[in-house]
Amino acid sequence: MDLNDIMYSENAANIQVVINAADLRKCFEDFTAWGMQRIKERDEPQYYTREQLRDDILHVSDPTLLQYRKKGLIPEPTVIGRRVLYDKAKVREALQSNRKLQKYL
Repeated sequence: MDLNDIMYSENAANIQVVINAADLRKCFEDFTAWGMQRIKERDEPQYYTREQLRDDILHVSDPTLLQYRKKGLIPEPTVIGRRVLYDKAKVREALQSNRKLQKYL
């Protein structure tokens, strides 16, 4: 029986864990770093503007960006008023799945 079995068992008994200060500090630092990363990801905008995708991510011109869209290499954007927005998760997925675009990762 491993620790997960004990922790999630219906008949869980009290458990005493002994850990040294260095390991506790490392665990706390790792957990804090993980939490800070999650907060950063949550606060990060979920969309790239056309300019960000074109200039900062792909480093291409407007006509090339349009060709990438027509060929299905990048996802279609969401248009809100005059703003053209690309979903970050879909863009990352497209970059990972297309060998031609993997250099931009």
